[in-house]
Amino acid sequence: MAIFNVSARDGSVSLVIRARCMSCARQLAADRSPVHEKRLWRDPDLSSVELVGHPERLGYFSEGMNGILKRTTT
Repeated sequence: MAIFNVSARDGSVSLVIRARCMSCARQLAADRSPVHEKRLWRDPDLSSVELVGHPERLGYFSEGMNGILKRTTT
């Protein structure tokens, strides 16, 4: 599976997610984050999704279950 960085456009929170595709990453973020963030992750105007190139260099591995690997808030 691929590793994605899903982040709020205002820079308030970002997630590193292992998922099959960009829309899957967005869905995982919405389903597994606090309720007040659900709209943030579903709205492309409020958040962005980027594929992480060479995730193993950052310590993330493509093998394993899908889910949120890291959460960063400011």
